[in-house]
Amino acid sequence: MFSSKRLLGRRSYRYSVRFICCSFFLTAACLTLFSVIHFIYTAPGAANAYLYRLQIHMAMANREAVIIHPVDVKNYIPSDFHVYKNETCPERFPEMVGPVDVNMTEISLKQVESELKHPITFGGSWKPDDCIPKWRVAFLIPFRNRHQHVPILLRHIFPHLFKQHVEFGIFVVNQEGDFPFNRAMLLNIGFVEIQKLKKDYYDCFIFHDVDHIPENDRIYYGCKDMPKHFAEQLDIHLYRLEYDDFFGGVSGVMTDQFEKVNGFCNQFWGWGGEDDDFYARIKHHGYNISRPPNNYGRYQAIVKHHTQEAQFLGRFSLLHDSVERSKTDGLNSLVYSKPTITYEPFFTNISVMIKPPME
Repeated sequence: MFSSKRLLGRRSYRYSVRFICCSFFLTAACLTLFSVIHFIYTAPGAANAYLYRLQIHMAMANREAVIIHPVDVKNYIPSDFHVYKNETCPERFPEMVGPVDVNMTEISLKQVESELKHPITFGGSWKPDDCIPKWRVAFLIPFRNRHQHVPILLRHIFPHLFKQHVEFGIFVVNQEGDFPFNRAMLLNIGFVEIQKLKKDYYDCFIFHDVDHIPENDRIYYGCKDMPKHFAEQLDIHLYRLEYDDFFGGVSGVMTDQFEKVNGFCNQFWGWGGEDDDFYARIKHHGYNISRPPNNYGRYQAIVKHHTQEAQFLGRFSLLHDSVERSKTDGLNSLVYSKPTITYEPFFTNISVMIKPPME
């Protein structure tokens, strides 16, 4: 009898240990799985980008990409070159030296002003006075909660544009409110509002993420070879193109091209997908994408104060019918409240409250 009780006690003990171990491992497995799922679907990090690349390849595998890399003349204009006021500005100048230093130190707009070699018109515009500018370019910067990044970008991009003698206007489109970030819709709104301010004044529009800093002043910001993908190589991606159809970060189109493709899709609430959808629209209308020659399209990303936006989980289904939807979803379906437009020393700020339908 004593032996039976002892045996029963040992069995109960073993079962208890097994139960505890199984419960522990099951709990650990569930927490790990939850953590992985949470990371993939909420943080646009390395794993997320990798998974997205795999899926975007499949979603756009049937699109025949034609990418043009223009042949660039290696020898730039001699240092004694002189241009006259009645002549059109060339696309190369002696001061365009190539690779430049990138300084990610946080600075104020006052410090940016102290470093300027040419005065900027209030509201963020400038044009050369020593020749007739070949292009008039509008820079659209979609923005939310990146106040530290704006001066860093302007500190680097102003010298590039001065050297290239490109007439430009800088427009920051700021999303107000707490709804998920909609980069595409902000760019559509910026385009429409700029057209109201200066109808057909700008030859092309460059969509420039605020955290992308160019490393080479020979990446020409004029309207040549549009549509154009500028940010071909990014340091956080080991200076490799993410995938052949990638059109994000910094890209540009002619004004009439943007109108013809009906702008961006307005339905991408959250991170990811809007640039791929835009690429599909461009390809559908017969345009070929160009990229900078000679590794000029190298950029560094600002990683400090980088607030990550939640992913838009419906982006994959939207990408499957990009072309069909482009006829009815874009500039012609844009609905938003009246924006607040203010003129700052180095840019025009367009602040707007937007929200998803049925909210």
